[in-house]
Amino acid sequence: MRMTHVIFTLGLIALVAAWLGLGVAVGLLAAVWLAAVVNYIIDAAGHEVRNGYRRRTATTHSLTGATAVGAAVGLLPTLVILLAAPGAVDGYYGPLLLLEVTALGAVAGLSHLLLDAPTEGGIYYRGRRWALAHWRYNNPAANGLFALLGLVMLGAALAPVVA
Repeated sequence: MRMTHVIFTLGLIALVAAWLGLGVAVGLLAAVWLAAVVNYIIDAAGHEVRNGYRRRTATTHSLTGATAVGAAVGLLPTLVILLAAPGAVDGYYGPLLLLEVTALGAVAGLSHLLLDAPTEGGIYYRGRRWALAHWRYNNPAANGLFALLGLVMLGAALAPVVA
């Protein structure tokens, strides 16, 4: 379910951004943007209907596809911000910020695959569909666990701020 993907990705990206030292505002902004947009694009562009059934395609449900979508979603708005407001970020930090947010986007794309891998639809690897388990995509226990894990990661990312 997309909400589980968004919550898990939000927590993961916020935590990685905190580890990178991006700061709370930039980290949360990147996490919210990437969690919402990357997961939406991967699902919107990566499904087709065949014989009346909706199924995943390799376009975005492969390692290269998901990574490319995530990296592009991280790269493009950051590049636009840096070009539109060149004085908003220190000169040497601009390219580093661009690299970090692009990498966070790639991680966001891969997090989507991490949650899809145990489902019956699986993910694509080397042209074949692979499923680690055969859970239904709407498995309440799995979705609850991954959503809870996302909230725990978000809490860990924000813990230094609260303390």
